[in-house]
Amino acid sequence: MVPSQPPVAQHAVALAKEMCGKGYDELWLAEVNAAECYALAGALSQACPGTRIGMGVLPLATRSVMIHALGSYTLSELSGGRFSLGLGISSENIVRDWAGQPYDKPIARMREALSALRKAFAGEKVQLAGETLSMKNFKLPAKVEVPLLVGALNPQMLRLAGAVADGVVLNMVPEHALPQVLGEVRRGAEEAGRDPTRLEVVARLHVCVAPSIDVGRDVVRMAFGPYVAVGGYNRFFQWIGMEQEALAVKDAFARGDRAGVAQAMSPRLCDAIGIAGDEAHVRARIRAYAEQGVDVCVLNPLASGAAAQKAVFAQLADVLSGITFGANGVMRATA
Repeated sequence: MVPSQPPVAQHAVALAKEMCGKGYDELWLAEVNAAECYALAGALSQACPGTRIGMGVLPLATRSVMIHALGSYTLSELSGGRFSLGLGISSENIVRDWAGQPYDKPIARMREALSALRKAFAGEKVQLAGETLSMKNFKLPAKVEVPLLVGALNPQMLRLAGAVADGVVLNMVPEHALPQVLGEVRRGAEEAGRDPTRLEVVARLHVCVAPSIDVGRDVVRMAFGPYVAVGGYNRFFQWIGMEQEALAVKDAFARGDRAGVAQAMSPRLCDAIGIAGDEAHVRARIRAYAEQGVDVCVLNPLASGAAAQKAVFAQLADVLSGITFGANGVMRATA
């Protein structure tokens, strides 16, 4: 995961060039309130030729589907056909409050957007009058191969990913929940008559190399409490068996009680969100994700400053050495 500390673009490009020289062969971006990811991905494609570039993920509704199609078409060309588009519903504050766009009907919105993008990437003229999306006569200059992935956590969106996408992007999913989570992806694929072995599993792994697990958990606790408090993330943690902690975080956050949010972030919840501890512990957990059903482990270092982030990437450059995959992640996790 390309970091986003200022100066965002310069830091990201320099770091990516160095880490690609150390063995990383994929660059993944996510968008919140720092880099504009289509522009940054274009710079990365030129700085690191031959490297796969993925969006993991972009908020669907902060741009029109036309702009997603144009950005993807451009990046596919710049990257030599090694671009993948991951889209997610994101959160109320990013979509509704910051971008001023509707935040409703998530399943219909995602399904209709993916349908329109499929048609556009196939070189067809897009004609769509749906529940959330209307497009007329839009057409790209040529066909383009761009895998479509869906950022998903909860059952309906996971099943939609299985039914209509090329893969799924997971975030804050603990290893023990992979069979439950990817089981919904597999179910969606099978119900749609699709082959689950053709679906890719990408997971964002938030890593903190620290002197001890407790120190690392404190970093996770302070960074991710607000995420747990809101929307889909809170429902997700309830669904995978952490209802008590999730509701306690939500209640404290609603009261503006920051100390209460941190207190409600139990060790179990911190371990579900992040991979924190000494280097040996972090390595073992990353490898467990790969062995238990994740095809692409996207590392996001929880470290302050460019030098510290670079050090984490360098430490973990060979973490997946020797692992081979005999089947797609969805099948490995749920077989």
